[in-house]
Amino acid sequence: MPSAALRRLAVGYFVAQGLGVLAWWVLLFSVPDTRRLFTAAGAPDSVLLAFVLGDVVLVGLGSIGVAAGISRRAEWAWPLLLVHAGAAMFGGAYCVILPLVAAGSGLLAAVAMIPVLIVPVAFAVLLRPRSTES
Repeated sequence: MPSAALRRLAVGYFVAQGLGVLAWWVLLFSVPDTRRLFTAAGAPDSVLLAFVLGDVVLVGLGSIGVAAGISRRAEWAWPLLLVHAGAAMFGGAYCVILPLVAAGSGLLAAVAMIPVLIVPVAFAVLLRPRSTES
């Protein structure tokens, strides 16, 4: 069984990540000029905005759901963490690859997504339920 300290760390991380994702989307919609910092040079806003539903639901709200499940030791927390980690890996991989194929533009998105790409997967491994059967 994962330690209480590990669960607290995971809950804190997922709450912060979820709120950060939601705040980021509020920023993108309230200050449209910031969008260019996170896209390939010359790309239309639609390229970034196409991610809003999946990112808000699976990464933003998913993070908060994972935190709630872990804090309650709910059986559904780990499967939700796996769904969240998969979505986060997809978004993270896209953002990390973007500067490599777009002449360096979108670098801020790549840097911001590195923890989102790695940390949920690490927690999925560390918080994996262990069988109590011998």
